[in-house]
Amino acid sequence: MVQFSSMQYTVTRGEKGKVDVKVDIPQAAFDETYKQVVGEFKKDTKIAGFRPGMAPDDIVEGHVGSNKILNEAASYLVSKNLSEIFKKEELVPIDNPKIAMDVLAKGSPLSFTASFTLRPAVKIGDWKAIKVEKIKAKDIQDEDVANSIKNIYEAWQKSQKAKEGQEDQAGEEGKEEETGKFIYDAHGNKIPLVDEGKNTVETHKIDDEFAKKIGARDLDHLRELVRKDLETLVTDQVENDYEQKVFDAIADLVEVDVPDVLIDDELNRILVRLGSELERQGKTLEDFLKEEKTDIDGLKAKWREQAIKNVKISMAMDEIGKGEKVQVGKEELEAAMAGVNQQNFSAEQKRDLENYLVVSIFQAKTLELVKKAIVGEAPPAKETKTPETPKTA
Repeated sequence: MVQFSSMQYTVTRGEKGKVDVKVDIPQAAFDETYKQVVGEFKKDTKIAGFRPGMAPDDIVEGHVGSNKILNEAASYLVSKNLSEIFKKEELVPIDNPKIAMDVLAKGSPLSFTASFTLRPAVKIGDWKAIKVEKIKAKDIQDEDVANSIKNIYEAWQKSQKAKEGQEDQAGEEGKEEETGKFIYDAHGNKIPLVDEGKNTVETHKIDDEFAKKIGARDLDHLRELVRKDLETLVTDQVENDYEQKVFDAIADLVEVDVPDVLIDDELNRILVRLGSELERQGKTLEDFLKEEKTDIDGLKAKWREQAIKNVKISMAMDEIGKGEKVQVGKEELEAAMAGVNQQNFSAEQKRDLENYLVVSIFQAKTLELVKKAIVGEAPPAKETKTPETPKTA
């Protein structure tokens, strides 16, 4: 039991950084805080028959409610005393403490227990000695550009046919029952049958006219746009592969006992990313689970090792950034904030966004620092595969 200021506390450490802090605050200290909270309510509460701030304490208590006053007083003391304990004991939680009230009553001492997980110690080897080969991006050839334009052309043709099919369906509405010439698609929608050989989709060659229809000035301009897109895709692919190799090398160097709470958080983030990707593809998570013949728990079990690796890398990069004194400047944060529409954001949402952007910028700057620190002589040139699907103009 540690005596500190007007309280006593005991710190109990468990496995994987789990900590319980039991705090006992004397009755006199709690009574004083309770009285101060009543005084604050007295100032702001309008009570019939009394001028603002002049109502007796017992009237204020009856009007506001003793439970509300007790909770306000307890909340203040929990926050104040935990802050002092964390500072004195050098405790750094990685999650919000869970508070269990052991004793909370007027005219009694305040007793509560805070449970949380400590940030684990992170040990990293000599990360500056990492050697990672960066593959040279393949030069884009005329054949690559031609193949990509062909892909664009075929995709455009399909979209035109689909569009005309929708128009035909609208035009045939009301005639289906009379002719009976329709089928049902996988979603139960009626699709009118088109006579064999009927094809009113306008056919185009890959020429200037086609290029104009998809936003280019002419075919030469389309080739120029596609070449630039392919170069960007290949460069990004090379950089992404290089960064993944850097992360893998760092993961091999880091020693940390990853707490379960961080693993669970990362698994949930992976699940959110999967949901976004499925939505983009027009699928649902339920469909995906059926295809994989599993459930959420099965997915999390499958991803657990990757989640642990992700957390290790994140904690290692955080440690490196702090060690190298990476800072996020005010101008950098303001520029990032300006790129987000905050019109309907609450004050709390803006704070959350700011915190998220600070972490994102910090991580990006740390990664750039690491890549510059481990760069060596130019590695042997190797070619990367040109992506088959280019960005459209």
